[in-house]
Order: sequence, then C-alpha cells, then structure tokens
Amino acid sequence: MASSSGPKKTEEFRLVLSPDLRAGWRTRSALRQRFADRLPAHTLTDLITVVTELVNNAVAHGPGRPITVTLVMGGETIRGEVADQGNPAVAIPEIKKADRGGLEMVDKLTSRWAVYEGSTHVWFELPLDG
Repeated sequence: MASSSGPKKTEEFRLVLSPDLRAGWRTRSALRQRFADRLPAHTLTDLITVVTELVNNAVAHGPGRPITVTLVMGGETIRGEVADQGNPAVAIPEIKKADRGGLEMVDKLTSRWAVYEGSTHVWFELPLDG
C-alpha cells in the first residue's frame, strides 16, 4: 500500500521594493536566493521572468510608490501578486496597451493572470511541476 505524505506545506514569500531601476535586479536576486533549492530550474526561470516583467511594468508605469511582491507556493501552484499602489483609472488602459511583448510572455508562462478589478494589483498562477 502506498503511503501519502499528506498535503504539501504552503510557503509564503513577500518582498517590498523601491520603485527604481534596480527593482528588477533585486527581484531576481531575492527569488534565486529563496527558491533555487526549492524549485526545478525551469520553474524558477519562469517565475523569475514573470515576476521581473510585472515589477518592471510597475516601475515604468506606476506612481513611484513601493511595489509589493507576494508569492504563495502550495499544492500544484505558485500564486503570485504584484501591486504598485497606482491609480487604476490610469493603469488599466496602460496595462492593456503597454509592452504587449512582456505581457504576452506572462500570458504564455502562467496558467492564468489578470488585474484585480479597480486596482493596479496583478495576480498570476504558475504551475509547480517537477
């Protein structure tokens, strides 16, 4: 009879960044440091790519306030959120027309993503596969 190890433990990661040109670098560094030994290399690469793109968009289009990255790993998914405290009346049209290359990459690498209605708070889900 096969034994079950039970549900995987949920792990949360939070990073608050200054909205400057080094935010993307600090994001990549923090994610590598925290998850290099916890995720398969291709999953870590996808996670770094998605989060860095969203952080860079927050720096480029946000209001210059701190950017918060939150990741929750559990079960079969990494759920991520990037929030820049911006004005949604300005940001949502910008998200829809901005850097389509980067957002298309986010779309391709994640199982789903969107912007919380009435905010500049982007969320995504990335499969945890090994």
